[in-house]
Amino acid sequence: MNHQRGEGGRPEGAQIAWLVGWALAALILVAGAGMAALQQDFSEPDNAMRLVRVRDMLAGQGWFDSIQHRLNPPEGTPMHWAQWIDALLAAPIMVLKVFIGQQAAEIVMAFAWPLGLLGLFMALVVRISGEIGEHSGLRSEAQWAAALIGALAFPALDKFSPGSFDHHNVEMILGLTAVWGIIRMRDQPLWGAGAGAALGLAMATAAEGVPMVAVALVVAGLLWLFRPTEFARGFARLGLGLAASSLAMLAVLVPPAEWGKPVCDAMGAPFLGFGLVGGGIAVALAFLPTFAGQTLLRRVGASAILGGVGAFALARLFPECLGGGYAALGEEMSALWMTQISETRSLADLLADDPGMLLAVSGAAAVGLVAAALFLRRHWREPAGWAVFGFLLMGWVVLAWQIRGAAFATTFAIPFGAWAVAIARREYRLHASALRALGFVLAAASASAAAWASAGEALQSRMTDRAVLQNYESRVSSAKACSTPEAFRSLARAPKGVMLNQFGLGAGVLVWTEHGVLAGPYHRDVTGTMTMINAFRASPEKAQAIVMQSAADYVLVCQAAPETRFYARHADGVAAEGTLSAMLGRGEPPAWLQAVDIGPSALHLYRVVR
Repeated sequence: MNHQRGEGGRPEGAQIAWLVGWALAALILVAGAGMAALQQDFSEPDNAMRLVRVRDMLAGQGWFDSIQHRLNPPEGTPMHWAQWIDALLAAPIMVLKVFIGQQAAEIVMAFAWPLGLLGLFMALVVRISGEIGEHSGLRSEAQWAAALIGALAFPALDKFSPGSFDHHNVEMILGLTAVWGIIRMRDQPLWGAGAGAALGLAMATAAEGVPMVAVALVVAGLLWLFRPTEFARGFARLGLGLAASSLAMLAVLVPPAEWGKPVCDAMGAPFLGFGLVGGGIAVALAFLPTFAGQTLLRRVGASAILGGVGAFALARLFPECLGGGYAALGEEMSALWMTQISETRSLADLLADDPGMLLAVSGAAAVGLVAAALFLRRHWREPAGWAVFGFLLMGWVVLAWQIRGAAFATTFAIPFGAWAVAIARREYRLHASALRALGFVLAAASASAAAWASAGEALQSRMTDRAVLQNYESRVSSAKACSTPEAFRSLARAPKGVMLNQFGLGAGVLVWTEHGVLAGPYHRDVTGTMTMINAFRASPEKAQAIVMQSAADYVLVCQAAPETRFYARHADGVAAEGTLSAMLGRGEPPAWLQAVDIGPSALHLYRVVR
């Protein structure tokens, strides 16, 4: 081996590698998004909505009150996000606002929170990559490669941009923590408990944690299956950590009156059941009686029986959750709302209509799969590779279903990409040649998500007519003008009320004004969002009846938004140009809507004449 270890068994140089990677990534992110964060100009609605929740908590909203009261008032909308993240953001803001005011405190946290999490992300990626590289005698080289690759892993790195208050960055860190715990639990079984606790917290934080729990149980179970004496104690502690964490999170995040409620998209009885059943099975398998666990065949049989019984019990107890958290949306909501959410598109959709984006979101992850196959072919006996590979496969399954999985797939591809780069570099140094130099360059470039993003942009520009591309860029620029803080501040001129709004505008209205909105990009807001959609795609006469039955005082539109054309194209019983959406897109409101002067703004506001 060509590495040395420092104090505590930690590889010497790992600290420097992840600090360099963190500094490079932070510099790139601040340069790209720092000015927007200073202006509180949020690139994603979820970041704005998280800040709304933090402000509500600081204003006294109860810990167990998950209702966003200004989203589809008067009933409001129960949100499915875990409030522990709100609390970690609210606490320093509460302290800082005493000295610098609340807005400045929010801006400080817009930088400190994601960049602090970025440090944890980079430290875990570098250490896990070092474990992978260790098996080829390339620990230090893999760590440095991981630091540089990680700093350019934009489908994942974007989640740490200044202003990123959403939970996806936390989920990635918890997933990496689980991988690290599984890797370490053979030598230090207590790390299994740490992995289980991280998985329970991930599941309680968001539904994205459920696949991580499933794959961790499978990976750790397979390690125990083939090497029971080495992994039994760690596997048992993983199960105990998962069960205990799930119980604790239910008590902390859910009011006792709702402990038995079958919630399928947030912490509740189904998630608790999954944690208890999965954790219980892990403990039971780890402590199988000798006669039941002394051969591989018997261990397989015991796993199949316990796993089958557990799955059957969960399916019988919570049948409404078999279709996932979006199962309750219904066909109409799925067709008219979800299809407009870009991150819910599948890889098949991108292959058909946006191959450039396909390269950007999946290129580095695909290279990670290839590198993983090469690594496992050489080191198939090493558990570290299988632990990372399991999570990489999980990321790929999510990515193939919805491209929101790109961040996870890219994250777990980094260790294998770093190993491949380290191998290529060693081959060049040992046998220098032009061919090996080219191999090293190709390995380094292909492992970088940034290179794939550039390739995707180049491909898109070649495939798309220049005039069409310019028209698209112009429309995107016009639509973005509707989502700036200045645009939303213009709405403050109007008396406080409730807006029937395009859902893409909902979070911005809430964060910048005191108005309420009917629609937002949140699947639990079925009533408010469908009221808006049905009104915009209808004739003005039918739309009037819908609006009059709602709580709306205003109608708010961005003429350049894709939603405007979408609702016209999906007209309900009327020609596209005759829909309310098309009329407002042309600036031709019906008589029951009166234009409101909000000054120079890309937004258009109309008062409902009742």
